[in-house]
Amino acid sequence: MEAQLAATDGAFRDVTPEEITHYQQFGWVKLRSFIPRDKVDALLAMAKDRMGERGDRNLPPEAFTYFNPLTLRGLNDPLLGPIIAHCGQIARSLMARRAPVGIRYFTDFFAVKQPTKKRRAGVGGAGGSDWHQDYAASASDRSGGMVFWAALTGMPPENGTMAFLNGSHRYGAMGHYATYGNGNLLDSYPELLDNCSSSGNLSYSAGDVTVHSNLTVHSAGANLTDDPRWTYIVIVNPADACWTGGPADAFQTDGLTLHKELPGDRFPIIG
Repeated sequence: MEAQLAATDGAFRDVTPEEITHYQQFGWVKLRSFIPRDKVDALLAMAKDRMGERGDRNLPPEAFTYFNPLTLRGLNDPLLGPIIAHCGQIARSLMARRAPVGIRYFTDFFAVKQPTKKRRAGVGGAGGSDWHQDYAASASDRSGGMVFWAALTGMPPENGTMAFLNGSHRYGAMGHYATYGNGNLLDSYPELLDNCSSSGNLSYSAGDVTVHSNLTVHSAGANLTDDPRWTYIVIVNPADACWTGGPADAFQTDGLTLHKELPGDRFPIIG
């Protein structure tokens, strides 16, 4: 099956019925060879050009431990734009709403997790992210949002890769990740482990992508290798999602209208 999915000619591939079923059942899915290798190589070259050979240019403060981010807003970029558009098309298939609802772009960015062995004092970007959901950070009045998490190099679990609690998206919103203090979501909802097994930290080949619901409980370990973890992330939401009036972690809320859909000039429909 993997050989059939490989996009060797530089073309994007579609999502399979089995992958759609996996996403709906578990709240996440791994899409092997989702981004063609020539585009993966171009993404990695772009990331290194903008963030340095080791992705350590403009590292965040130590309080931000997860990774070194660089927001791109790449809708009109000749490399990024087609990738974002393809994520939108696939997201619509994975969402599988009966109503004819499209997919709206939120943001895209590089996320480079630094090696803990070589972490510089006073800066972050090398630590793990404990069990949490993304939903509460989106200021959206409905679920259905997705995160496309693309590996730009081969990654073993030791690189600090993603892990998911299978089926946890069915348990509703369980709080913003900043509300758990020094703990994590499972300290407040230990019963999840009675019914939701862990995927374990995954291995990725370059061009593999995991997609997870913004309600799926997930985590990522610290980067225990000698090399940076290079990833590209695209975040989308249902086109009919409306702003709750609260702040959002992933985008600026200036100019938004309470209980109205997001403006199409900043958040266009891409699927």
